[in-house]
Amino acid sequence: MGRYLSIPILGFSAALASSILPQVIAFFIALLSGITPILDNSRGQLSLVMLFVIAWAVHADLVEGFIWAFVGGIAMDLLSILPIGASSFGLVLVVFVINTIATQIYRVNLAIILALTLVATIFMQFFTYQILVLFGNSYNLLALIRLVLIPTMIYNAIAILPIYGLVRLIQRRLESGLQTAPNTLS
Repeated sequence: MGRYLSIPILGFSAALASSILPQVIAFFIALLSGITPILDNSRGQLSLVMLFVIAWAVHADLVEGFIWAFVGGIAMDLLSILPIGASSFGLVLVVFVINTIATQIYRVNLAIILALTLVATIFMQFFTYQILVLFGNSYNLLALIRLVLIPTMIYNAIAILPIYGLVRLIQRRLESGLQTAPNTLS
């Protein structure tokens, strides 16, 4: 059942991340500009699809994680300038590493999930920009790190905790099965 949930959840997340979330983030950055000067004039984005894929892959088997990565990557690429399948390839690599780490660790805690999120954010940002460089774009690496990578890492680190909680709640509900009321008429 979790495989089928990937289509609506990741499709909605990709649409939300492309349309409304950048304006919401800009609004909050404008409100907090005195407190967070590092985020002024930033171009960072919340990687909502990647966060859902990470949160789902931590407690799922490898095949289900690959399905979430593939669907999420396609949803991201349909709404970006990247070629179709580029993000899927990067997310599949992230899911493979997450599954390898999760099988080696007895219990995955929030610190590990936060670390996985930060490493995946760095990997996906540089992977994306390397693909764009292959297509003839050029970027200033120091400006990219300051204006895009650091704010994106901050946004993803904040957002992974509620997303992980939501995904874990859905996964536990799917594992226990749907509880039905007894058919008693009295």
